[in-house]
Amino acid sequence: MARPRSGTDEAVMTILRGSPTPLTAYQVLDALRPQGVQSPPVVYRALERLERDGRVHRLEQMNAYFACHGHHGAAPAIIAICRQCRKVEEWDSAATVEALGARAAEAGFKTESRMVEVRGLCRACAAAEDGAETPAASACGHDHHHG
Repeated sequence: MARPRSGTDEAVMTILRGSPTPLTAYQVLDALRPQGVQSPPVVYRALERLERDGRVHRLEQMNAYFACHGHHGAAPAIIAICRQCRKVEEWDSAATVEALGARAAEAGFKTESRMVEVRGLCRACAAAEDGAETPAASACGHDHHHG
């Protein structure tokens, strides 16, 4: 017996919410196999519905999905993706989206989507790469700046 759409959608949301990093559709499918979901089209349709409803975001370059954190209101999001740990952050984007919309209008360009993906290093990974102390490393109370 097939799972109702809403059940599949909620199962997909549970998987995405529980993941610290974006997942591909096949990673979602693999996580749902123990629940009886075996068909890639079932997962793709659920992801499409969830994306259309604004509950998930699709990262174009990674072809992966993550649950919307809900911090951006009605405005499309700016998504920051750490190249090291793959965690994502959503940033408030109202001013950026307005500027992009204005520039598109000036150029006569009709936009279909306006999600900006920013790649780099999150604070923790940048600190680790720069050799900076992490809060855990400085918690011992010693001064590690030897001259």
